[in-house]
Amino acid sequence: MLTISITAALVLVAPLEGPGFHFIDVGQGSALLVRGEDGEVVLVDSGPPSGAEAILAALAVHEVEEIGLWVHTHYDADHVGGFARVAAGLDARWPSADDPILDRLWDRGAAGPLPSNHATSLYFAVAGDRRTEPEPGAVYTAAGLRVEVLALDPAPAAAPENARGLALCITAGGVTALIPGDLPRDRVELAAAACGPVDILWISHHGATDASSAAAIELADPWISVISAGHENGHCHPSALALALIHDRRAWLLDGAGLDPRGSCPTLADSLGLDHRLVGGDLWIDASLREWLGGPAQGFVAAAG
Repeated sequence: MLTISITAALVLVAPLEGPGFHFIDVGQGSALLVRGEDGEVVLVDSGPPSGAEAILAALAVHEVEEIGLWVHTHYDADHVGGFARVAAGLDARWPSADDPILDRLWDRGAAGPLPSNHATSLYFAVAGDRRTEPEPGAVYTAAGLRVEVLALDPAPAAAPENARGLALCITAGGVTALIPGDLPRDRVELAAAACGPVDILWISHHGATDASSAAAIELADPWISVISAGHENGHCHPSALALALIHDRRAWLLDGAGLDPRGSCPTLADSLGLDHRLVGGDLWIDASLREWLGGPAQGFVAAAG
């Protein structure tokens, strides 16, 4: 049965000023804000176009005016779609005075075929000459913050977009996370071997069947797993296999198509472990690995249990 923990009436409000990982609920897509000790911010991906307002809200609640580094793991629309809107600031005009300052912009480069969609075209147009391809093993550092682009074996020449993506090993306030984008399972295993064991694993490709393996989970050995997937996605993410591989581990699901038994995807109720929880919004994990649920509009409260 699907069990959802309800936060008690007496709640603790999350302190968002310290280092931590803010997983932003952008629907079917991915977006992550990472804070360092002195407020330095790294963003990873920008969700679909419809998720841009959620990212802007997260920047506002953290009082972010300057983004030290923004990494896009690959060019699918659900990972780059919100970039142009967020880069335009609250007034939605670009360029203008309220645009966030962007110090560095990293992506996978332009090798191989590129997705043909409006979101990717807008990304290249707005990013312009600010975007660079980091070398494998490149490292970005700030106070209490370290981002490493993992040096994986080169993807085959005919590899699809997901396999060409960057994998990141990020440490904030002593907490380490593996961020594999949408990599397939064989490349997630390479990334997990290079970064793990970790405190947090962002499950690859929203929990798709082809992106998870027992070896990857064993190598990463996460204390907490996070799956970002929208409740209205035709891919039926996350898969029962992905949930089974982390069945006995603590996990947070931002959402998932199969969580609603009225939907068109196979129900996931029987695949959920006892320590699998539904966020129903954003997730903030601080430097003490405490978990906070909510979102910029309503505030964050401590997760029960």
